[in-house]
Amino acid sequence: MTEAKDDIVLSIRGMCKSFGRNRVLDHINLDVKRGTVMGLMGENGAGKSTMMKCLFGTYQKDEGKIFLNGKEISFSGPKDALENGIAMVHQELNQCLERSVIDNLFLGRYPVNSMGVVDEGQMKRKAAELFRKLGMTVNLTQPMRNMSVSQRQMCEIAKAISYNAQVIVLDEPTSSLTVQEVDKLFEMMRMLKSQGISLIYISHKMDEIFEICDEVSVLRDGNLVMTKDTKDTDMNELIAAMVGRSLESRFPPVDNTPGDT
Repeated sequence: MTEAKDDIVLSIRGMCKSFGRNRVLDHINLDVKRGTVMGLMGENGAGKSTMMKCLFGTYQKDEGKIFLNGKEISFSGPKDALENGIAMVHQELNQCLERSVIDNLFLGRYPVNSMGVVDEGQMKRKAAELFRKLGMTVNLTQPMRNMSVSQRQMCEIAKAISYNAQVIVLDEPTSSLTVQEVDKLFEMMRMLKSQGISLIYISHKMDEIFEICDEVSVLRDGNLVMTKDTKDTDMNELIAAMVGRSLESRFPPVDNTPGDT
């Protein structure tokens, strides 16, 4: 029992958030195990983004506690969260496109030498080592503008790892990727998982959830209505959990007979 408890890297207990009279999160309990991918699903407006914003300190939660490695935490904002081991890769990447890969990687935390001057050599070494560890080939001096969306996304993941993130949240990461780029992303996710990093994967794409996630949790109207191992559930059960009723047929029957032209 203790072993299983030690295995939980992030734990949310009784999280509530309201905007005026509208309760957006209602006593959410969620556990993320070390070195696993947790899928997070729900219709638009179910509370997924609000829950993540409360986790990162963008919103202050009304009630509840958050534990990282068994220690209670409360972040003042995303930068605080990042420095303490929880990172997020957003759907809309917020990067300085005119600056180089290295600049984006060290933005807001440039290393300085004994003279107080930015140590570019150290930045290059650290960046090269980081990308080598991730098995990525990147031109470190090129502007971000010249890179594809998937490469820019990989750079965001690399940045999260450079902060020694233990939990990385990926918000709809495949929405603008090609099939080959999705495969590359999944390959990297499996590698991070093998290194003991936990991932929270927010997506609407069922097939991806079943391909990459170990567990899946479903939010509906601010309530966490289901958490199961992906191998123990199926698409119909997930849809029913998301919409609150079972759908006998996902596609309406074709009952019209075309007439003459």
